[in-house]
Amino acid sequence: MQGRSFRPIAHVFYKFIQYRNYSPQLLRTYDMSALKVLVTHENGTETVGLSFRYKDEALKIDRIFNFERSTGEDLSNILARIGGNIQKALKKKKKKNETDIEGIDVKMIEENETIVKDDLSCYETFVTLANKHKLVIGDSRYEIDLNPPIVKNIDLPKNIMAGFPVYPNKLEVRFAEKKQCLFKWYKSDKKFENEKDSRAQLSKINWIEFGYGRECKTTSEDVGRLLKVVVTPCLGERRGEDAEVMSAVLVSAGPGECPFERRHHFTKNMSGENSLRVISYNILADLYADSDFARSHLFSTCPSYAIEMDYRKQLLVKEIIGYNGDIICLQEVDEKVFHRDLLPALNDEGFDGFYDAKGGQVTEGLAVFFRESKLRVLGHSRLILSEELQHNILFADLWEKVQTNPKLTERIVQRSTVLQVNVFESVEDPSKLLVVGITHLYFHPDADHIRLLQAGISLQILQQVMCLFQSKHPDKEVALLFCGDFNSTPEFGVYRLMTTQLIDFEDIDWSSKVDECVKGINFNHNLELDSACGCPPYTNFTAGFYGCLDYIFYQSDKLTVKQVIPMPTHEEVTQHVALPSITFPSDHIPLIADLQFVMTGVSD
Repeated sequence: MQGRSFRPIAHVFYKFIQYRNYSPQLLRTYDMSALKVLVTHENGTETVGLSFRYKDEALKIDRIFNFERSTGEDLSNILARIGGNIQKALKKKKKKNETDIEGIDVKMIEENETIVKDDLSCYETFVTLANKHKLVIGDSRYEIDLNPPIVKNIDLPKNIMAGFPVYPNKLEVRFAEKKQCLFKWYKSDKKFENEKDSRAQLSKINWIEFGYGRECKTTSEDVGRLLKVVVTPCLGERRGEDAEVMSAVLVSAGPGECPFERRHHFTKNMSGENSLRVISYNILADLYADSDFARSHLFSTCPSYAIEMDYRKQLLVKEIIGYNGDIICLQEVDEKVFHRDLLPALNDEGFDGFYDAKGGQVTEGLAVFFRESKLRVLGHSRLILSEELQHNILFADLWEKVQTNPKLTERIVQRSTVLQVNVFESVEDPSKLLVVGITHLYFHPDADHIRLLQAGISLQILQQVMCLFQSKHPDKEVALLFCGDFNSTPEFGVYRLMTTQLIDFEDIDWSSKVDECVKGINFNHNLELDSACGCPPYTNFTAGFYGCLDYIFYQSDKLTVKQVIPMPTHEEVTQHVALPSITFPSDHIPLIADLQFVMTGVSD
């Protein structure tokens, strides 16, 4: 990678600045050997940004000027504003210098040296005709650089542990593609006892280059060091100015080997041909972990530093990537964590993905990631189950029966539960289609009847999607996966509905709350569904509850289970009393199974 900020200083002059309107931690490294006016304008907006460096050695002035002007403003006004601002800066310096200051000549010229008419608009001058114009300030000529790739914002985690992946978060770019950006990593040559000591000795640090790419890996030898990343924004062949950010914290020691790393021994290899490794995981949204109640009651056994998302997401990224999955179904995904952490990290591993928030104002939801070398997406949708119940003609009769009980109606309508539906085609065998449903059913202990309604509605939607794609592709085989946190243990109706194909009118779960009793409703289906990982003693283990709540339901006549990744031992789970802990990033344990398409048309 070509890093302009590290060319010999004898050849090029660079200036570090804090750019207005951007992250205060961000330093942008400008190559000003060729004078430029950096011009920014996005389609549909009515402003144009101008930025340039002005230098006067005699008056010892060297500064960056930033302007934001209206697209319709006359060039004459802009030139006058530029000249006036420079004049103000020069007058301030005059107090300490006896040299008289003459007026600053500011003009715009064309390629043939003709002065541009100053009644042109800002948009015409700096955008439409940018490549034909130069800005002249005194004796200096500035090229117009329109919409160069820019790093708008970047930061490093507030917790960096040895042995875990480190990557920029909050990365925002303009006129660039994140996937095309170039990264170069450095670490301090010195080790420090604390952040205060490191800040006091910043000027004495020599930076050692040690990695390329969006993610870097640290070791125990890096504990006590500062990190720095230099990012070059790119769009095709075009490169913008380098930007760099230094970590606010030192690299700290990690928690040691985590139980998920022992599970990784079973997933070192990919799932293999005609197979898919499926992961279902409730990753514990920060929304529910970062509260006084959660810290003091729900997750009181977890140290405060280990409940922080900056800590937990390092474990989550390493854990999920290490399973070498093909389909990753996640629940309780914070929207920011999806976009800033999971999607970029998994993009690097060959995945694409979708995020769907719950209904209402909640900023957590469901996410699916799929390995693009294995699966091609054919469809994706987000369905709020309560809205489907009320408005989908498929549920007209069901909705009529629900409405006979006002309290039941009120409760289920208020639920924001979402079903995410994805349809994939196998890249290896395009005759195989896979419908993947993901959900996180309502959690309340007295709501077995609500969960049963939600599960029944979800199954009918998934069957409808299967029929739709089967009719579109009559020559293909369509199979179903239904994954998620069902908040229901195996002895309750949700599991019975999935695996026995029937919940009748008298099922005990319909009466889980007397005044919301469900009457006259039953569910049935003809899908041969089974739980790929069986029914472990628990998939959720907290100080106040443990039980099997998570499942990978698969269509057993279309798919077979090739391998189930063993769960952690009870000793591992309880080593720190309950979950989450310093080695488990969630209160849930992921389910992982390798599934294989049943080969049709093959005789014994």
